[in-house]
Amino acid sequence: MVVVGEVTIGVTVLGFFLSPHITKLMEVARSCATSKYKLYTGTVDKLLKMEQDLRDIKFFLGSATMGGFVNDPGWLNSLWKLKDAIHDAEEILDLFESHMLELEAAKNLKKHRGGASSSKKSTDTSSSKAPSLQQLDKVLKNLAGLREKAQELSQNHKAVLSPISDRSTGMGQDPVRDRKLFFGYDNKYEQLVTMLREPDSNTDKKVIAILGHGGMGKTELARQAFRDVKSEFNLLIWVPAYGKNTQLSLLGEIWKSAVGKKSVSEMNISSLQNELKELLKSKKCLLVLDDVWSDEQAINDALRCFTDYVSVGSRIVITTRANICSAALSADANATIVLNGIGDTEVSLLLNDTAKLGGDSPLSPIQRLLNKQVPKLKGSPLAAIEIGDELRKEKVKQQTGSHKRCCEILDDIEQHLGSVLSSHLCTYRHLPPHLQRCFAFCSIFPNNWRFQREKLTKMWVALGFVEESSDGLGGTSSMEGIARGYFNNLVDRSLFHLEEASSSSKGEGDKCYVIHEQIHWMLRLASTNNCISISGDHSASKRRIPSSVRHLSVTSGCLDKLKAYSIRLSNLRTLLVLKDDDDSDPAPSIDKTILKEFKGVRVLDLTETGITQLPENIEKLKHVRYLGLPSTISSNLCDEVTRLLFLQTLSVGDKSNREKKKVCIANISGIGRLSKLRESIEFQVIRGSEKAGHSVSELAGMDSLGETLSIKGLDAVESKEEAMEAQLGRKFSVKILKLEWGPPNPRLVDDRPSAGSSAAAAPDPAVAILEGLQPHRYLHELRITRYPGETSPSSTWLGGLERLTRLYLKNCRKLKALPALGGLPCLEILDIKELTSIERINSDFCGGGAFPKLKKILLEDMRVLVAWDDMPRHAFPLLSDVSIVDCPELSSLSGLGCCRAPLRLSVRGCALITPETLPAKFSDDVSTCKFH
Repeated sequence: MVVVGEVTIGVTVLGFFLSPHITKLMEVARSCATSKYKLYTGTVDKLLKMEQDLRDIKFFLGSATMGGFVNDPGWLNSLWKLKDAIHDAEEILDLFESHMLELEAAKNLKKHRGGASSSKKSTDTSSSKAPSLQQLDKVLKNLAGLREKAQELSQNHKAVLSPISDRSTGMGQDPVRDRKLFFGYDNKYEQLVTMLREPDSNTDKKVIAILGHGGMGKTELARQAFRDVKSEFNLLIWVPAYGKNTQLSLLGEIWKSAVGKKSVSEMNISSLQNELKELLKSKKCLLVLDDVWSDEQAINDALRCFTDYVSVGSRIVITTRANICSAALSADANATIVLNGIGDTEVSLLLNDTAKLGGDSPLSPIQRLLNKQVPKLKGSPLAAIEIGDELRKEKVKQQTGSHKRCCEILDDIEQHLGSVLSSHLCTYRHLPPHLQRCFAFCSIFPNNWRFQREKLTKMWVALGFVEESSDGLGGTSSMEGIARGYFNNLVDRSLFHLEEASSSSKGEGDKCYVIHEQIHWMLRLASTNNCISISGDHSASKRRIPSSVRHLSVTSGCLDKLKAYSIRLSNLRTLLVLKDDDDSDPAPSIDKTILKEFKGVRVLDLTETGITQLPENIEKLKHVRYLGLPSTISSNLCDEVTRLLFLQTLSVGDKSNREKKKVCIANISGIGRLSKLRESIEFQVIRGSEKAGHSVSELAGMDSLGETLSIKGLDAVESKEEAMEAQLGRKFSVKILKLEWGPPNPRLVDDRPSAGSSAAAAPDPAVAILEGLQPHRYLHELRITRYPGETSPSSTWLGGLERLTRLYLKNCRKLKALPALGGLPCLEILDIKELTSIERINSDFCGGGAFPKLKKILLEDMRVLVAWDDMPRHAFPLLSDVSIVDCPELSSLSGLGCCRAPLRLSVRGCALITPETLPAKFSDDVSTCKFH
């Protein structure tokens, strides 16, 4: 057991060095070294030296550690020390970056208060201080020494690393047990045999998948069916598929199984295909691929060769742990058998049969203890067999004390499941390093925890587990999007399962996922040197915490006892405070004063506590990237939250508290200091004379914002120059932009300049302000509400939004004409409501374009609109859905006559639109109109 755990720890450590963590630190070191702010003499050279050492370490431990794990205790110890040194480097670089951010915030504050800015090298005007040269030298010395160790590992990696592939490939086709002694899965067996025996059809060559975790009985179920349907097929082929990741290797195994142990070493892929074609043609075959791990296209190509050669009615059965493999090999969902374990009664029968306990009375101590412990085996046939074998060996000895030893085995049953653990560890080892580190982190959550994808993936981002990548279009994909991809990959590998209660939820945010208990148990053992969970049933005397631990979850009742543990709290990167199992209080209170000890924490989650105010001195936790607060927290967060300069995610309550989170963020004064915030936010512009810290310039440096940015109160913006200070063109992570002006001031509604006055001739300030809010060209959705201008901004403002798919214009009551939108190449949905000054829609609407992708238009509450005039001949090639609501003066829709696709027109509250006034295309029975 210990050896298995140590082996997995090696995998976890190596995964860290292949993570984006080091790359990011290299970027930060160079950024600080080349900063415009002054540093102590000699600091720049030392920062550049740190960057080079980190680069060397990543190089040495990059390609050298792929495909293996460290099993040597001495090397493991060296790797842990190297990991600690990198954490120290991260700590000091955070302090440098924090110093730069403080200086930038101080400069911006001075600028917006009217202070002069300088183009010269800026000086330190904040209270923050950069780390000393002594601190930097200490980190560099430690890092340089361990760099040499990394180089040594690189040079000797073949001797140090053990291969990951340690599974036996000799699993045969013969069942281990007689059918009458094959306990459980009766319905699954009947389902499998029925699919194998289904009548032939003209195209039926079905792929059947048996899916389940290690030890769930996939192979034995396939063996039972393989034996029992022999008479139904002309040729039966059993292939141990583990490690067969190429078309040649898999076809070679099929060939050897079909004709015996004949060598295929002399054959190339072409000759092997020809031999198989002759062997398999016109035969009804059953092929079992046992233990498939790969989802490579080459495996699918091999199966396609097989199905091309065999006759109708042939079957392919694959056993696999990962849903991604069954999907890649074209197993239909209706032909997938999922094994989640057998019932406790069947586990007990299997265990008794294996242990030969038939002579024991049901009331004997062994039987009573066995029945009590069976639920801990979680339905795993392999676990039942393993425990049964241990009990049988003890009974065979028939020595004094064997009865006591059997009771000890059952009493500590989880410590005797080495084969089960090894099976699950094999799954873990085969994960890519980026998935290893993300999945191992999940071990700090309690068993049967209900994971929310968005919350977990944001924690991964905050901890540096996620690497930016190109989106293929010249930009970068969002870190959150990449993290969601990681999570979905783990779901595809069957390591997360959608909770049954969540399966009917429509939105992803409402779904919860769980990890199988045995997988979770394996994770805890695999990550015990890095991730720890402490609850009320552990005490300091029972458990020693390794100094290498960086991620901790603790129940609220144990939080104030952490100082009694042998752990340096300032080293921790994650702290999750959870509710005690026996705590009836739905929102338990905690001792907030201890939180100041966690100076290095990046993820701080207090969601399950009952605090109403932020902890005192929260600004001392300056490294925090993820802050989770309970629903009991006050909506008015103290200004200290803006001192968390690295904050990326602010979570409030659970998924039902989205509105409160929005309010909490909107109430933060001086939010511009949080330049690394990655949240979708609603920003309320307030004039400085009314409330400080809410001018539109606060958004200037917030270039990492989440998918949605909503800006309200734009009537408080007084000029184009002020609007430009928001710098929306730099916020490439924002995909949905909402711009909203406040309701018109009743006192000013009737105070309009006369047509001949100089004020009437002056440029419309609303147009200039909107132009100052020019977004980046990759925006997907734009919503404009209560825009007070009479004209649209220049054609380049909207025309430059080359990826805009959805545009919503609402309550822009002064706008005299629709903007020219036909040139938008990706626009699919156009929603126009309450534009009460527009009288006609004419060809200017196209602006020389043709709306090439537009599919849906909604016109609603356009009270003075009288006609939709003729459009250019080639306009609206894909338009298929048009809704027109409450346009009482509208009498002509001739503009729809040019549409080439069949139209679905819905009309309500438009008395002048009748079947007789519709364009001719509605008389051909292809396009339809529904009057409400």
